[in-house]
Amino acid sequence: MPMSDNAVVFTTNDGLFLQKSGNDAPFQLAESEGRKMRFADFSIHGNFIFCVNEDHSKNDHDPENKIVSINIETRKINIISDQTDFCSCPRISPDGKKLVWMQWNHNNMPWDATMICIGNVLEDGTVTDVRKLKDGTVSGVNYHNPAWSSNGDLFLIHDQTNWWNIYEVDIQTGEETNVYPVERDIGYPLWQFGLRTFAVNDKALIMNVDGQLYVRENSVVRRVETPGFSTSVLISLTNGGHCYYVAQGPKRASTLMRIDTNKQNHPIEIIRESVDSATLDKFDISEGQNVEFQSDGVTVSGWFYPPKNSEYSAPDGALPPVLILGHGGPTGRADNFLDLRKQFYTSRGFAVFAVNYRGSTGFGTKFRNMLKKNWGVVDRNDVINAAKALIEKKMVDPSKVIITGSSAGGYLVLAALTNSDIFKSAVSIYGIAELTDLAEESHKFEKGYNNDLIGKYPEEIEIFKERSPINHLDKLNTPCLFMHGTADTVVPMEQSVQMHQKLKEKGLPTGLILFEGEGHGFRGPEAAKKSVEAAYYFICKTLGIEPSIQVDLTIDNLPTSAL
Repeated sequence: MPMSDNAVVFTTNDGLFLQKSGNDAPFQLAESEGRKMRFADFSIHGNFIFCVNEDHSKNDHDPENKIVSINIETRKINIISDQTDFCSCPRISPDGKKLVWMQWNHNNMPWDATMICIGNVLEDGTVTDVRKLKDGTVSGVNYHNPAWSSNGDLFLIHDQTNWWNIYEVDIQTGEETNVYPVERDIGYPLWQFGLRTFAVNDKALIMNVDGQLYVRENSVVRRVETPGFSTSVLISLTNGGHCYYVAQGPKRASTLMRIDTNKQNHPIEIIRESVDSATLDKFDISEGQNVEFQSDGVTVSGWFYPPKNSEYSAPDGALPPVLILGHGGPTGRADNFLDLRKQFYTSRGFAVFAVNYRGSTGFGTKFRNMLKKNWGVVDRNDVINAAKALIEKKMVDPSKVIITGSSAGGYLVLAALTNSDIFKSAVSIYGIAELTDLAEESHKFEKGYNNDLIGKYPEEIEIFKERSPINHLDKLNTPCLFMHGTADTVVPMEQSVQMHQKLKEKGLPTGLILFEGEGHGFRGPEAAKKSVEAAYYFICKTLGIEPSIQVDLTIDNLPTSAL
């Protein structure tokens, strides 16, 4: 019997589950077999769930990625596509007759050259007559996020014009129409399943254009005013005309919102705030200012957050210390929305500069691709030039410039430290120090990423060695704290351990914190709290600033005068 509109499909470490209504207990559709069978990215029609299946049963380090259908009555799993390295976004048409999905192969990432496939769905959930509707493997075009309107029209995002725009595609001919030509990115790199920057029904299309919401109705596009918010993600649109999405702003935490597209002015309603806005309004929140600078002849920018605390004022003429932030990815971006970790510093007299270095998302494909073959070079130059620009503009104290970042941002920290002495203290959070180890041990999703960012491995191993910070410690003269999770499967913990030991032997102030059981990203509350406080404490102690809190942290080689 087909599922009702109230049914919920969800996945846990134990497998795949279905809950037909709020009064029913969930029942298991598929077992995880010890987390060897994983399911994500669901699309439902009738008796069938279409989704991505990642199968680790044969090789845990190189799992098989498939598009499958699952019969909710028999629990039978049909393989629809398993011929490419990766796949995502299976989307069933409203009439249940067509299935589209996205797929790609090494060495591409889901924001590089991809394909959109389509096939006919049979009554037993199998799919026939599969063909490529769009193929970017030759042209290098990125296609992602296919979506059906409620009347069966197909939409997707691609970047052939240098910008991720939305196109309506004829499923028979492949001809397409740009629904809103704009020199802005509407798409976003699919680091996770389920990221949606637009949604469509039979009457309206709602999209996130560079952080702002726009609605398209009757071929007319207009902006939806969302005061106080600067980004909108996870957009969905019901057939009844209600749009749900998650928004954030410079002074607003993640907020679940609803727009009624049936009403003329599209009124907005706040459903739930992750942090009460009335509580936030009581705090001194520093708002980001966009600052541009030149780096190797290219215009680069970032968000500058000045110190802000109404209970304190700096001496006349004093300039603040500054924390240069390198985002992760490296195909990520720094957005201007509330981040309490930044406010932790700005409320304590620090400025923060979150840099969108070359390779960042949101500035077009050409800017994003500037990092290809140049990882550890152009991004490194950008953060160094960011620090120089702030000093030249007399916005910060040149004797108190700090750099920090996690993952690719942590690698950026170490690359910068081995090429410049402009930074006086640093924190590397699960950062990469040895690129050859990463190339050999990286998990499947990012296994080909290094070839794209650095060079072909092992044929070009010398480039990997040259760009590995651990091979240039003779040039590193800055105190640095290292933090890492013991269960990190992306960047081996040993990289931070080795860097800490070598800096300790060199006589530099350094520290190491290993968070037991934490992976690539600190999820537990204890690790999340201590990682912020320890970084601040280390920075203060190595810069001669009296910290406002005390942290149990061993700092090796710290001068007696700083104790």
